[in-house]
Amino acid sequence: MHNLYHKLLTAGRFFTSRSAAAGFLFTAMAVVMISMASLINTICINDEGKTMMLRTTERDPYTLLEENGIVTLSTDVVDFSGIEGGYGEINITRSFPVIVTADNETHVLYVTEGTVQDALNQLDITFDSNDILVPEPEKTLEKYDEILLQRVDYVSRSEEIVIPHETETKPSPLLRNGRTITLQAGSDGSKTLSYEQRTVDGVVEEEELVSEVVTKSPVTQKLLVGADVPVSPLDFGVETDENGIPLNYTRLLTDQVATGYSSRLWNVRGASGMRLSAGYVAVRADEIPYGTRMYITSADGSFVYGYAIAADTGIGLMDGVIDVDLFYDTYTESRLNGRKTVNIYILD
Repeated sequence: MHNLYHKLLTAGRFFTSRSAAAGFLFTAMAVVMISMASLINTICINDEGKTMMLRTTERDPYTLLEENGIVTLSTDVVDFSGIEGGYGEINITRSFPVIVTADNETHVLYVTEGTVQDALNQLDITFDSNDILVPEPEKTLEKYDEILLQRVDYVSRSEEIVIPHETETKPSPLLRNGRTITLQAGSDGSKTLSYEQRTVDGVVEEEELVSEVVTKSPVTQKLLVGADVPVSPLDFGVETDENGIPLNYTRLLTDQVATGYSSRLWNVRGASGMRLSAGYVAVRADEIPYGTRMYITSADGSFVYGYAIAADTGIGLMDGVIDVDLFYDTYTESRLNGRKTVNIYILD
């Protein structure tokens, strides 16, 4: 009896133990399932108009994107709201390229938003009011926008240029035909031209002359050329013969001694008060009054002074050494005159 009781007791314990274990296992499994259910969240992925709903226990947004084949660039913006109440959102803002050209370099910049100014700021590119920027800095960026910044500078420059001298020829009966001598040597002058240039990216687009300063004036070369012409430029409109001799005159003085003189002064005046230049001559005022009009030439016509006006008196005239002193514009011409014998036709 005792052994039977012991066996029954042992069997009861065995069955009691297995039932308890099964109950524990069931309870544990239920707890695990409830716990796992509480770990599954709903995730909404918004990718530029495309939406994907996920039921997952994964909480890292980048892992979720990778597991679902969603590739993002480093310049894209991934915004994860976090999980609250079993729900979370991943919002992806895709970056897009804009092309920036400045300072001879081209940059491809990926952005998600902003303005032209923001794009330049990201590249540390500055500009001033002279520079040309297209589009305007306030423009909102769009995909494949092309931004062009051109540098505008204003540069001053100057240059020295030669002013070529001119040459004047003066015909004169003092020289044989075809012979030439220099009355005044010529020389080139110079002047400084100052410009302001407008450059765009180093290329000159416009240039404006802002000043012109003569640093050295040119000197005109003056040549005396032999020719059959009178010295005097005066013309009284008197009727003449085929040799140019006046047909009407009041008195003729023949075989008169004529010399030449000139003055270094400009605007010099004779004893009469009249301004002296070629055509005005010195006489003995007691014989030929000041203002008298004359015509002076050699007897053979080889030398013609031409029409003249009595305007001055010289020492040689007062001493009776000469009869008339012919005024020339240059010392060289007066020297070439030497001492000549002329006829003087008094017209008044």
